[in-house]
Amino acid sequence: MNTQKIMAFLAVGLLAAWPASGAEMDAKQVTIAAKALGFVTPKASAGAKVVVTAGAAPVAAVQSALSAASVAAGDAGGAAGAFAVFVASADEAKKANGKGTVTVGNDVACVDAGACVIAVETTPKVTIYVSKAAASAAGVDFDPNFKMMITEK
Repeated sequence: MNTQKIMAFLAVGLLAAWPASGAEMDAKQVTIAAKALGFVTPKASAGAKVVVTAGAAPVAAVQSALSAASVAAGDAGGAAGAFAVFVASADEAKKANGKGTVTVGNDVACVDAGACVIAVETTPKVTIYVSKAAASAAGVDFDPNFKMMITEK
């Protein structure tokens, strides 16, 4: 094999192992995000509406993690009145933003843009990011003890 082919195989292998920005949340991220939603004030009411947009997270994983909520796949623009919306991008989060709606993603850029209230990363370590601006715009806050475990931006 020549050097160019070897380099191409190495590049493909590295890209395959690289976490994709904006990729669908995995079950671990969903579970962590669900626990983070438990620290939001005001608290969600029983049967609260949770919307999962296409490409954001597996709906079944969100249903499992938030069993007391009414979880359904849907569009970010039609998420009015939802307690939480799992989104795949900052653009979707901006469509879903509203008073009392917590937008959740796995792309820190979404939090940096002030579009997502919460973003969860699990590699290289578990980190929960919270946008102060997005939380304020949504009219939500977090339990003070929880704030010690997150990275606010």
